[in-house]
Amino acid sequence: MTVCETGKTMIHESFCYDDAAHAQFEKRGYVIFDHFLTDTAIPELLGHATRIVAETADCISDGERQMWLNPHQLGERWFWDFVTEPKLLDMIERQVGPDILFWSGGGVAKPPHTGMEIKWHQDAPYWNVTGNHAGGVWIALEDVDEANGTMSVLPDWHNKGVLPRRQDEDNDLFNEEIEPSSLPDNLEELKVSYTLKAGQMATHNVMLPHGSSPNLSDRWRRNIGLRYIAADAVLGDKTYTSFKDGTPYPREAFLVRGEDVNGHGLRRSPFE
Repeated sequence: MTVCETGKTMIHESFCYDDAAHAQFEKRGYVIFDHFLTDTAIPELLGHATRIVAETADCISDGERQMWLNPHQLGERWFWDFVTEPKLLDMIERQVGPDILFWSGGGVAKPPHTGMEIKWHQDAPYWNVTGNHAGGVWIALEDVDEANGTMSVLPDWHNKGVLPRRQDEDNDLFNEEIEPSSLPDNLEELKVSYTLKAGQMATHNVMLPHGSSPNLSDRWRRNIGLRYIAADAVLGDKTYTSFKDGTPYPREAFLVRGEDVNGHGLRRSPFE
């Protein structure tokens, strides 16, 4: 079942990105919503995430198979239907205006006891994208906490600019981190760790430092992350690896609302 087939939304009727939510997003750099996915959407999306992990090609390393990116470019229509949900795009429009690109999204699946750590980083400088970013959208597909590798953010630090970075030699997949000396000494006291129930969502400013712990529990940790930007953005070249067969493919941005303001000939869907 997909949104396209049923015409039903996957977003909970109570979800509302209102003035209070936007004010916290602007001030603190993040906001958490008690309800985002419907009760039926949670197992449906979790089922897709579980299937993708199971179908990941054997040639892909254990580390790389924990992250799957841009499945809509690989024929996964359910994902495209989800990222273009009107209520979701309404939130993005509030953040960046009426002309919107969807440029990246996918999931991280951390297996029990082996799920990777992702060091502290800022999304915007890491992903080679320049423009008016919307907040990153982080959706829990199952209950998450620090034990099974949830994400933590550093409130109020989205206004610090680009922090010094270095290579993370321990992670071949996500190989960059903020220079530890640039983070506060009392980081553990200041950070906010997402303790979310399945179906909850958080959005964070793409300059907000964040990272996630390894999964040390007996549980999986699966989530979906989405990234949007204003349509006048400049996107540098980026190549991803297909989970289906391990071949490389280039990132493509799609115009999901509004106008192609720079006349780049942007497609509105990978399924045109």
